[in-house]
Amino acid sequence: MKSSELIRKLTKAGCYLTRQGKGSHEIWYSPITQKEFVIPNHGSQEIGKGLEKKIAGI
Repeated sequence: MKSSELIRKLTKAGCYLTRQGKGSHEIWYSPITQKEFVIPNHGSQEIGKGLEKKIAGI
């Protein structure tokens, strides 16, 4: 899954961008878990499977 696809899914789930992190990383907030988490936004590069699984619970 690419960053843009993940961001679309997160937005649809009610998550939102809170601030820009270092470099190409973004800090997002999940109202479901009430936690912030980091998403790497590397354009067209694929997101790692481990990160996808970790975020899947959001």
